[in-house]
Formats: sequence, C-alpha cells, structure tokens
Amino acid sequence: MRLTKIKLAGFKSFVEPTTIPFPGEMTAIVGPNGCGKSNVIDAVRWVLGESSAKNLRGDAMTDVIFNGSSSRKPVGQCSVELVFDNSQARVGREYAKYNELAVKRVVTREAQSTYFLNGTRCRRKDVTDIFLGTGLGPRSYAIIEQGMISRLIESKPQELRIFLEEAAGVSKYKERRRETENRIRHTRENLERLDDVRTELGRQLEKLQRQAAAAQRYTSLKARQRQIKAELTAIRWLAHDEKIADLTQRQRNEQRELDSLEAKLKGDEAGLTEYIEKAEDKKQTLDDLRQKSFALGNDITRVEQNALHSKQRTEQINNEIDELQAQEVLLKASATEAQRALDRAREEVDIIEPQCVTASAQLEQCEETLELAQAELDAFSEKSRTHDVQYNETRHTVQRSHAQIQSTLSMQLRTSQRISELKAELQEINRQSYSEDIAELQKDIATLKGDSETLAHSCQENQRNLDSRLAELEKLEQSYRSADQECQVLTSKLAALETLQQDTLEEIDTEQVMPLWQTLSVPPSLEIAVENLLRFLHRPVVTHDTNPHQIPGGYLAITQTIKAGNDIHPGSLAEALFDGESVPTYFNQIQLCNDLSEALSRVTTIGDSELLLSLDGFVVTSGWIFTPGNNSSDGAVRRQNQIVSLSDTLQKNREVLEALSSQVCDARQCATDAQNTLDESKQALQQKRLAHDTAVERKAMAEKLYDRQQDDLSRRQDELEAQLETEAQETEQLAQLSEALEEHEALLAELAEQAEVHTTEKERLSTSVSSQRTMLSQYQTQRHQLELALSQQQSAVERYSEQVMRNQNQLENYAARIDKLAEELKILSSPADDQQAELHLLLAQREAVEAELLQVSAQLNELESIIDEGKKDTRSIASSIHTKQQSIDSLTIDIESTRARGEAILEQMSGTGHSLKQVLESLEEHASDREWEKMLEDTDKAITRLGAVNLAAVEEFEAQSSRKAHLDEQYSDLNNALETLVSAIRKIDKETRNRFSETFNRVNEDVQRLFPKVFGGGSAYLELTDDDLLETGVTIMARPPGKKNSTIHLLSGGEKALTALSLVFAIFRLNPAPFCLLDEVDAPLDDANVGRFCNLVSEMSQTVQFIYITHNKIAMEMATHLTGVTMAEPGVSRMVAVDVDEAMAFVES
Repeated sequence: MRLTKIKLAGFKSFVEPTTIPFPGEMTAIVGPNGCGKSNVIDAVRWVLGESSAKNLRGDAMTDVIFNGSSSRKPVGQCSVELVFDNSQARVGREYAKYNELAVKRVVTREAQSTYFLNGTRCRRKDVTDIFLGTGLGPRSYAIIEQGMISRLIESKPQELRIFLEEAAGVSKYKERRRETENRIRHTRENLERLDDVRTELGRQLEKLQRQAAAAQRYTSLKARQRQIKAELTAIRWLAHDEKIADLTQRQRNEQRELDSLEAKLKGDEAGLTEYIEKAEDKKQTLDDLRQKSFALGNDITRVEQNALHSKQRTEQINNEIDELQAQEVLLKASATEAQRALDRAREEVDIIEPQCVTASAQLEQCEETLELAQAELDAFSEKSRTHDVQYNETRHTVQRSHAQIQSTLSMQLRTSQRISELKAELQEINRQSYSEDIAELQKDIATLKGDSETLAHSCQENQRNLDSRLAELEKLEQSYRSADQECQVLTSKLAALETLQQDTLEEIDTEQVMPLWQTLSVPPSLEIAVENLLRFLHRPVVTHDTNPHQIPGGYLAITQTIKAGNDIHPGSLAEALFDGESVPTYFNQIQLCNDLSEALSRVTTIGDSELLLSLDGFVVTSGWIFTPGNNSSDGAVRRQNQIVSLSDTLQKNREVLEALSSQVCDARQCATDAQNTLDESKQALQQKRLAHDTAVERKAMAEKLYDRQQDDLSRRQDELEAQLETEAQETEQLAQLSEALEEHEALLAELAEQAEVHTTEKERLSTSVSSQRTMLSQYQTQRHQLELALSQQQSAVERYSEQVMRNQNQLENYAARIDKLAEELKILSSPADDQQAELHLLLAQREAVEAELLQVSAQLNELESIIDEGKKDTRSIASSIHTKQQSIDSLTIDIESTRARGEAILEQMSGTGHSLKQVLESLEEHASDREWEKMLEDTDKAITRLGAVNLAAVEEFEAQSSRKAHLDEQYSDLNNALETLVSAIRKIDKETRNRFSETFNRVNEDVQRLFPKVFGGGSAYLELTDDDLLETGVTIMARPPGKKNSTIHLLSGGEKALTALSLVFAIFRLNPAPFCLLDEVDAPLDDANVGRFCNLVSEMSQTVQFIYITHNKIAMEMATHLTGVTMAEPGVSRMVAVDVDEAMAFVES
C-alpha cells in the first residue's frame, strides 16, 4: 500500500487546487523557509482524523482554511484527499476489492467537517478504523514532524507505549475493549433500572387485583342501568310519536284552505298581466320617440359644427404650406455644402493609400533583417549555454570534492577520537566486577524469604479470626435489622389505627360525654356483635349528668350502669362484657345468640323491652331485624383492641431491639480489633516482601549489568577493530580525492577564460539585434499613423455620402406634403349652401316627433292607473295566503321539533346498545315514565355507593402480568449478555498482553542492533515501568559511544534525533507502515550523521515509502523525486516536481 498523490484545495497556503504526486519510494519536499512545506504533513495528519487544532499549528479547526492574503480573498471551505495504491489489499474487509483507495475530508467556515471514502460520505470513526493496526493515524509513528523527534525521546512512558501499541496492532483491540466496557456499563445500568421497574410492577399488580373485583361489580350495574335507560327512552319516544300524529292532521286542514286562496290569486294576476303588457308596449313606443328626437338634435348640432370647422382648417393649411417652403430653401443649401465635403474626403483617400503601401514594404524588409540577426544571436547563445553547463558542472564537482575531503577529514578525526575512547572504555570495563555483589545479594534473598513465609502464616491465622468475627457481626446485624424493621411496621400500623380512632373521637364532644366503646372491654368473639349494636344505638355515649338539658344533641346517652355485685341476667350481653367494673344497665336486656337462625327461633320468648343479638351482628326483636353493615369488622371496638395488642407487642420488640443493639456494638468492637491485628500482620509481611523483591531486582540488575558488561566488552573490541580498518580506508580515500580535485581545478580555470570570450561576442550580437528592433519599431509606428489617417478619411467619405442621401429624401418629402395640402385646400373652398338646407329639414322633423311623444305619454298614464287598482286586490289576497302559510310553517316547526326530540331520544337509545324494536317488544303494556325513572335512580345510587372504580383494572391486570413476565425474561437475557461481555474483555486483555509483549521484545532487539549502526557504536535498550502489560509504560535508555549518561535527557539535540530515528526505524522493521513522513528530522545532524541517516533510509525504502522535508543537500541527493514548494505570490504555495533520475539522464545526454 503506497501513497500515490495528495489533492489539496483551500488548505492553509494551498489556495488553488493542487495535486502532489509521489511516484517514487523516496520523495524529498524542498523549498525556502515559510513557503508551506510543512502544510503537506499537516494535510496528511488532518485527513487521517486529527481533531486537535493545536497539533495542526492552529487555534481552531477552521484555521486550516485559507484566510486570504494581500491580493486574495479568504475561501469558504478547504478539502484534502489522499489517494492510496491498495493493489496488495493491505486495507482489508470490504475495501480489499479496491485497487485504489481515496480518503477525503472537507471542512467549512461553520466548522462542519465531512469525510469521504472513495467518494462515499462516511464517519470519522470509519476512517480511523481502516488504518487501525497499519501504523497510520493522526498521531502514529509514521508521521514525524518538526520538533517531534526530540519530544518522542523525552515523552512520558505512557505516550511512548502508544507507538508500540500501534506497531503491535493492539490499537484496534483497545478500541474494542473501550466499546465493550461501555456496553457493560450500559448493561448494568439497564439491569438496575429493570429491577426497579419489576419491583414497582409487582406492587401495582397487587393493587390491580383488588380493583378488578370492584370493576366487575360496576360492569354488571352499568349493564342494568343501560337496560333501564333504553326502556325509559322507548316510553318517551312513544309519547312523542302520538304528538307528531296530532300535529300532522292539523297541518293538512290548514293546507286545504291555503290552496283555495292561491287559486283565486292566480285568476286576478292573469287579468292584471294583460294590462301590464299593454303598458309595456306604450313605454317602448315612448322610448323610441325619445331616441328619435335625441338623434335629430345631434344631427342639427353636427351640421352647425361642420361649417365652423371648414373655416378653421383652411387657415391651418395655408400656414403649414408657408412653413414647408421656408424649410425646403434651408435644406437645399445644406445639401450643397455636404457634397463639397464629400469630394474633398475622396481626394485625401487617393493620396494616403500609396503611402501605406510603401510603408508596409519597408517594414517587411526590416523584419527579415531582424530575423537574421536574432538567429545568429540564438545560435551563439546555445553554444555559450553548453559551455556554461560544462563550467557549472565542473565547479559543482570541485565544490563536492572540497566537501568530500572536508567530510573525510572530519570522519577521520572522529574515527581517531573513537579509537581512543574505545581503548579507554575497555580499560574501564576490565576494572569493574559484579560477581561479589551477586553472591551477597543471594544470601539476603534467602533470609528475607524465610521471614516472609513466617509472617504469611501469621496473616492467615489473623484472617480466619477476622472472618469468624465478621460472620458473627453480620448475623447479629441481620437480626437487629429484622427486629428494627418489625418495630417500624408495628409503629406504622399503631399510628394509623390511633389516627382513625382520633378521627372518630373528633366527631364527639369529649368534654361533656365519653363514647360508650371506650368504657367497654370486648373480647374478640363479640367484636362484630358489639360493633353492630353500637351502630344500631347510633352514637351512644356515657355521661354521669342526669340533667337531659346538659347532654349535647344528637347522642344516645347511657346514664345507668351495673355495679359489681348487682343482679346480672344470665346469657345477656352485660354478663359477657362485665369485667368487675361496670357495664350499661341496658346491656342486661340484650340476650346473646350464636347466629340469626337461633335468634329467630327465640324471638317469641323475649319481652317487649328485650333484644336478641347474634354473634354475626344481627339485632332481632319481636317486630323488626337490624342487619349488620359491610364494614362491621372495621369499627372502633376492633380498632381499640388492635391498638392495645399492638402496643404490648411493640414494647416487647423494643426491649429485644435494645438487647440486640448492645450485642452488635460488642461484636463490632471485636471485629475492629481483629482487623487491626490483621492489618499490622499484612503491613509487616508487605515490608518483608518488598525488601525481598528489592533484593531480587538488585540481583537481577547486577546479573544484567554483568551480562551487559561482557556484551559491551565484546562489542567494543569488535568496534575497535572496525574503527582501525575504517581509519586506514579514510586515509586512502583522502589521497584519491586530493588528486581528483587538482585535475578538476585546472579544467575549471581553462573554462573560465573561454567564458570571458563568449561574453564579449554575445554582447556584440545583442547590440546588433537591439538596433534592428529599434528600426522595426519606427517603421511600425509610421505605418500605423498612415493606416489611422486612411481610416479617418474613409469614415468621412461614408459619413458625407449618407448626409447627401438624407437631404435628397427630405426634399422629396417636403414637395409631396405641399401637393397634398394644396389638394385639401381646393376641396374646402366649395360653397356652404348644402349645409344650410340640411339644417332646415332637420328642424322640421324634430317638431313632428315631439307632438307624437305627448300623445303616447297620455295613453300610458291611463293604463298605469288601472294596474294600480289590480295590484291592491292581489296584495289583500296575498296577505291572507301569508297568514295561512305562517300557520302551516308553525305546525311544521312543531312537527320537526317533536321529531327532532324523538330522534334525540333514539340517539340516546343507540348509546345504550339496544334497538328500539327489541325494547318495544319486551316493554310492559302499561309502563310509565315516573316508575322507570325511579328504577333508574335506584340503580344510579347503587353505582355511586361503589365510589371510584378503575374499569380498566381487568385489562390492566392482564397487560401488566404479561409485561412482568416479559421483563423477567429481559432481566435473564441482560444477565447472560453481561457474562458474555465480561468474557470478551478477558479475551481482549489476553490477546493484548501477548501481542504487546512480543512486539516489545522484538523492537528492543532491533533498537539494540540499529543504535550502534546509526551512532557508529554505543548502546540503547527499552525498559518497562510496570509488570502489568496492559498498563505499563515504556522508557528508552541510550548511551552514545564514550558516554555514561544516567538519563537520556542529558543527550544533545542531534543525539536525541538519532536515538529517536533508531526507535522509529526499529518499529518500522517490525510493522512497516505504508509510508513514512519526516519533517526536517535531519536538521540537528551534521554531515556525517546525515550520511548515516540517508544510508539507513535508502536501505529501508525497499519496503517503506519515504516522504521527507529537508534543507540538507546530502538528503536531497538521496531522493529519487524532488518536489519543490514555492511562494512567488505572497501567502500562496505552488508545487514544482522534478524526477531526479530523469533529470540526471537529461544532463548526461
């Protein structure tokens, strides 16, 4: 996969649509500072999904849009498109079938960013997902910009880890893990919400089950109500139907009388119509005579006006003829002057035309002379250019030779220094020894291990003791919570009962009387019977005041009670309720029975003042029965017994709760002591283990240092031999370069002398060409002036010819107009006698028409009098008809209103769900409206007593039950899904550890091999900051040849750059990205290190495409393709591309 080209439009300084091709494996982007080279790197980073404006060298994402310059306006949007060659299917999934892959991003001034893949709109996530694991991304190791090379080395361990994760291809696993963790969090939230819904739904189902029973009772009563309403509606409809029949008969009688009056009216209107038609004829005749009189008056006026108009027109014609004759004289003089000017212009044209021909011939001869001189100059210039090329090549060769000699001298000096450093390092390594430290550390490790095992056994014992204490504490706390919860329930019940009792007491004036039930001690078996008896007695109270006027109104006062030792009737209520204090005397007259049947069998045996009270609440006498109510079990007596019972139970539970609270406090203190003991043991164990681990690490580090010491010793000996061999080669190369330099300098001096001769000859030829060009310019000016004068005279000829033609046409028009006016004047000069005779005839005709008009008007007045009398008679009849019609309309309205009320009644019938026919068939013969209204009222009261009823309770109960089952199934599914997601997390973590560990080891090995190659010696390696491979950071340690720095921050800028390049290229060897972008990474390097850098890049370009920005000439020479960025127009970048291989081939040819 290769980057073939970049298309930019409106991005930063690339305002115009620009395509940057990358045909080779090594493309160098060159140009002066500030011309926009780094904008190419920013464009690639931006398209790959960069969302931070800071990393694009801006304050906002819209800063990437061209913001205008001194000569250009800002643009509204920008776009960048990367085109990749995917013929090897490096990008998999659905994009593997495309040989070319285009990724495009567009942003507008409104900060609306849009992404496209092969022309199809997509999300930013789709773009980033494509390049996950390939090494490409907005912040991957494949894009190294200005300053980043040093930040890479100085980055935090977690930041450096990101590059290894990308190389390992685990970035996609991290994305999948993040998505899975989000799903787990959402699933757990859904489980919590679902559990709350299920709990609430359970409470609703209990309530709905009670409401469903009330709804069924309500439904049956409503059906009875609808039946009664339907029958009542049918009764009312029958009454309306009888009324409609009576009104219809009265309407028929009125209609017969109306028909008689209308017949009489029609006869009178027929006679009146005849007279009206005669009157209309007379009116028409009268109108015709008036129109004829008006026409005669118009004719008379017209004849008089014609005579006056003829006189005025004669005067106008004479004046117009005089004016036309004057204009004709002036026009003839103007025509004569125009003809003279035309003749003069034609003479000038005949003179100028031969002069133009002569000037053209001279100009052609001068152009031929100039072409010959220019050809001679061009031939000599080509010859001189070939000489200049040879001179420049020789000069460049001399300069390169000087640079190579200087570079070789520098390298020879560094090689000598390195040889001295290696000898000193070998002596230092031989003096160091780590074997004694390793043996001492081994003894410490054995001692610490024994102490740790002893403390671990003590921790286990303390842990078992703590678990036992905690189990005991949990058991006691559970008992305490249960007891506390039971107390709270009892307290709530007691408070509710006391509130109800208090509401009952508020209905009684307790300052003067006391409710009877408060003075009684009723056993549970008699609660229902006594409650119903108290309801029968209606608000019974106890008072010791014998004055009836002092007792509040509306109460049944009990004033006599039975004292201890008095006579109590056996089997009476007084005997059952007597508790040694007192009971009402009245209770001695109430006999108890087991049930109603027993009471009915004993009713004949009691006296008139005695009652029978059954245990189920029936009060029976010889003449009536009082039945128990529906809520007999919820009275004040039962509540009073419940209050006493709950109070006793609550007091006992509170005593138990206090005992449990004391036990919990003791158990908690024991658990705290056990925890403190365990913590102290663990702390001591942790300290021992930490000391043990520290000793192990120190031993491992000593062993590693020992191994590294041996490796360093071997490497430095090998390097010393290589440096000695390099020093000999550099000495030989220096001699060869010096000999070649002398030859090139001699050739350069010879070429310089020839260049002076060529310059003198070129100046002479240039002067000759300039002289010929001056003469050519003079001839061109002369011919232009003649052609301009000729054009002016030809235009004058055309203009004067047109003027002569216009004058002739105008004279002809004047002559024709004068002849036409003379003819009209001759016609107007005839006598006016004919007009006078016509006027007298018209006056006589108008007098005859006016006489006939008076006669017809008299006849019309007579007819109109007859018509008025006839209209009076018809109006009288019409009034009678109107009265009858009103009566009929009133009856019709009554019929319709009665029928409408009947239809309204039928609509009420449809609302009951019954048909009228069925109801009438089943209705009793003598059913009455009042009787059925009473039945409907009783049914309504029964419905009202039910109170508020939830009619949808049955359907809601079924629906909520179904929903509860569905929610239970969802709860089970979510639990299964949660287990699956947790398993996926474990699998992702395992794969991530394996891949990261393998990648770290391989990159570490490559760094250790590449670093000496780049530096010509030294060592470098990677280290992990933690044992957890999922979270550990990565650090790099590098020691250039001859240095023993303790941290990498002590290295120079160039050394940091080379170290970073070693790391980046090591990653590339493991997982080569499709391409690598380098922005002036060679800036801090000297020529020797640039040479090593170039050799390494050239070697890796066999597998990786390199695109780099540089100002270094050595790096430019390495490129196969040069792309220049220019800024000829301020603020606007343009591209100039050169294929280096083709350029070299052209120069050599």
